[in-house]
Amino acid sequence: MKNLEFNTKTSPGKNKSNEDYILCRRFAENFFIAILADGMGGLSYGAEAAKIASESILTVILDKIEECFPEDVLRFAFDAADSAIHEKCRDLKCKMGTAVTVALIIDDSLYYAWQGNVRLYKMTDRVLSRLTADHVLTGTEDVFLTRCVNGKGYRESVPVKHEKLKGGDKIYICSDGCYKQMDINRIANQELKFIPNGILEDDASMIEIKM
Repeated sequence: MKNLEFNTKTSPGKNKSNEDYILCRRFAENFFIAILADGMGGLSYGAEAAKIASESILTVILDKIEECFPEDVLRFAFDAADSAIHEKCRDLKCKMGTAVTVALIIDDSLYYAWQGNVRLYKMTDRVLSRLTADHVLTGTEDVFLTRCVNGKGYRESVPVKHEKLKGGDKIYICSDGCYKQMDINRIANQELKFIPNGILEDDASMIEIKM
């Protein structure tokens, strides 16, 4: 774990503001947090929603991690993020929301939770696997999130999962602008640059964690 390395990259789309927000913190040799939020297009203050949710989640993790199981900490954190978005919506008299995925690495364990379509991938022995399922409505030309952090509570429990890690594993957290416009498998195998600047149509962000 002490050899963990991480890289982040975010790029705005052409003629668009970047509504993605990346938050990575390493607090000890055995404790690392990575959060990627993607503010919802079509609603107000997407960038602010992504930042509010991410920072609320980080605050709760740091406050609760020593006294609770990691899975419970992540659930508390998502509840706090939803409450924070609710308060901001009330103050601004608007609707806002964000998709978000959180990875919490403690020793050789990966705990993760998500709402929406920010994806988390794990690469082991050069095989890339997607660990999250998109919360989207399929079969339409436009993408509609069926779950997100929007200040309205959760109709279903936030999924929280656990994976064991080993040396050489890589973790990728990607916004939809990233995996829809780029080949994540080729990036993971280092055949493509991380994310090119200024040429993609949509904003795109990625966190890469190397064990």
